[in-house]
Amino acid sequence: MSSIDAPLDPSSAGGDAQAVDGVRSRPHSSRFEDWDERAAVRVKPLATITPGDRARGLFFSPELVPAASHSLVLARGPTAVEKVLAYHLLTHLDFTDVLENEVVLPVAYMIGRERFGLRLPPNMAADARKIAVDEMHHALLATSLVAEIAALSGVAPMAVQRPAFILRLESILAETDLELRALVRFFFAVVSETLITGTLSQVPKDTRVMPGVRQMLRDHAEDETRHHAFFADALMQVWPQLRAHERALIGPLLPEFISLFITPDPMALGEALSQIGLARREIDRLKEEAYATERLNRAAIEGSGVTLRHFRRAGVFEDARTADAFGAAGFMP
Repeated sequence: MSSIDAPLDPSSAGGDAQAVDGVRSRPHSSRFEDWDERAAVRVKPLATITPGDRARGLFFSPELVPAASHSLVLARGPTAVEKVLAYHLLTHLDFTDVLENEVVLPVAYMIGRERFGLRLPPNMAADARKIAVDEMHHALLATSLVAEIAALSGVAPMAVQRPAFILRLESILAETDLELRALVRFFFAVVSETLITGTLSQVPKDTRVMPGVRQMLRDHAEDETRHHAFFADALMQVWPQLRAHERALIGPLLPEFISLFITPDPMALGEALSQIGLARREIDRLKEEAYATERLNRAAIEGSGVTLRHFRRAGVFEDARTADAFGAAGFMP
């Protein structure tokens, strides 16, 4: 058994496994035939940021960082706003490092090793191994810029800590039977790889942002279009194979997984705001006003629209408990 949990059904693991409950896999249309010519890890140098970039742009698109436009931050002047944007970018880079290395890469590896105990087309295993390579490179893309961003912005790199999303995932896994943990990881990866967030869809096009930051995010985003297609197809392959008790476990977790990617990390946000001189009561006020539940719910719905369509196509909402969980979370399946 690997360190990333047992396969779902060791007796049936492998590319030649029999279909679960008579459900056979669909053909997989690969998006990786030209991977050697297009993948960032194969053809693109790492993005860099130079001292001159500070005068050429912002660290992040301010419209995507509610704290940057709050009166408590604006009252402290342009430097405070710049630091908030820099901290947001650093938080995103740390988030990316952990997500790619600790969530998506292990899932891609398990698919590549044919260790899920589910019937998947053989060419999915080959694609998954390329995704594993991509994801390690995306983590490198992110972490390679941390020192330059910290130096240019005058902020200290984020303190080493476990991001909120991974702490919650680890908590869920600890409460899940060992044989089902790989399935939880798989669906967490499906959500992460199919959500459309402003960070990858909007920032690369925002000419106000520093060229090096835009290049790094653009290189990541271009790879993610292939990953998105892969995991959307994997969802269509896997959900029909799940047994009733597996759907009962996984389905109600899906809206929480979406929210974990949309909701800002409270510890990271608090650290950033304290670094620009806000007192605890001011930080609490800013969180309440700039990150109100209604605003976060709107962001979740906007960012998850494509993911929800994939879920609908796969039949996820046909499970009553799952549909109820999405309704209770404010999503409209």
